[in-house]
Order: sequence, then C-alpha cells, then structure tokens
Amino acid sequence: MSVNRFDIMPSLLCAPTEALMPADAPVGRPITVIVDIVNDWATAAGRVQPILDSRASDSIKAPTLLRIGMPDGDNGQEALSSLAAARPDGFVLSRCGGAADIQKFDVMLRVAEAENGLVAGSLAILAEVGALLAFFLSADAIGEASERLKGLIFDGAALAKATASPANGATAGEPGAPALFARAATVLKAAQAGLPRYELLTQEPLLPDELRAIRDASRADGFSGVIARNAAQLAALAS
Repeated sequence: MSVNRFDIMPSLLCAPTEALMPADAPVGRPITVIVDIVNDWATAAGRVQPILDSRASDSIKAPTLLRIGMPDGDNGQEALSSLAAARPDGFVLSRCGGAADIQKFDVMLRVAEAENGLVAGSLAILAEVGALLAFFLSADAIGEASERLKGLIFDGAALAKATASPANGATAGEPGAPALFARAATVLKAAQAGLPRYELLTQEPLLPDELRAIRDASRADGFSGVIARNAAQLAALAS
C-alpha cells in the first residue's frame, strides 16, 4: 500500500504474533493491525511473514504495521531490511523521542526500501510516544520530520513507568499531572502537524463499559481513536 493512499481504519488492534496467526486474524471488516514485535523485532521476520501474507490476501484491505524499537547501527539496519522484505505497510516506531528520531528512522527506511526493491517512501511511520520524555518537553514541531509520518500513538503505560506517576491520581480517579500534560502535548503536536493521534489501551482486563468510557474520553480529549490490545477489547469497542 502506497503511503499516498495510507488510511488508518477506525478499528485498530495491537497484539503480539501469537495472537495474530492467520487462522485467528480478525476478518469481516477493515481493521488496521499492528503486529507487536517490539521486544524481539530484530529476529521476528520469519514470524511476521505468515501474518502479512494472510492480510495481503484478504479481500478487505487494511494496513498492517510492525511495532519495533529504534534500529541502531549496521545490525539494526540489516534487521529492519529483513522486516521490510516481508512487505508491511509501515512501522510503529516505539519509544520515539521526537523529530530527530523520526528523521533518522526515515533515512533507515529509505535504505531498506532500496535494498528490497520497494518504491521509495512506500513504508509509512506511526510514532509512538510516552517512554521518552524529550518528546513532550521539546518545542520542535514534527510536521516536517518526514513525509512518511502518518500519525502519533500515545502510550500512557510507558509514560507512567517513565515518570513513576500513576496514570490516574487518587482524586476521583482522574489522570495525574504528567499524564494530563503528555496527553495534551501529543494532541497539540499532532494537530499542529495535521496528523491523527491514537491512544494505546493498556493490557489489563477491563469491562466493556470501561473500555467504551476510555474511548469516549479519548475522543473528547482530541484523540482520533484508541488502539485495542486484544480481540476481546476490539469486540467490546465495536459493540
């Protein structure tokens, strides 16, 4: 899928490969799937290929992205090129610290495209923020960082870990100050760049009503939508 036609579907799912084998992949409606290989992405090319092949053959087309960490050095470039050979629509760059990280990743994707005979610029980027506080504290705009950049993803759990601050404060269960600030910064930076922004749900068990309340609050705060972490969350959000 060319980045010029890259459209994130209303339903988004981020899950590890074992939860996205071809026989279990969501069917029947367009769903943007993010294959979560962030913990071992450098050796995951073989595991993601069946998922990508299955998604490519599906009559209902929707983007399939790979969630990875920032590649580093020659080994990182080689691993990235191996994943690009599997023909995803793009990548979710986790632990993104800002425009410089996006620009660096853009350059590495150019190399991966050239090595695999892909059209230049065909691999999209979604930048996932939360783990590195530099993103929120920098005044740098992200709009000019890369033409590949198609949106931001806010990871509240990563932010809570980075700040040692709970996602929700003790008073009426409201978000704590770091979460409020980071959520606002994500929305504002994305809006400034004219990009959609999504909130990554936690993996903790939540009731359907709780999930829908989080989704509605995210939309009220200016997010474009939420990203489910498993099939049960996805079904609850669709009901």
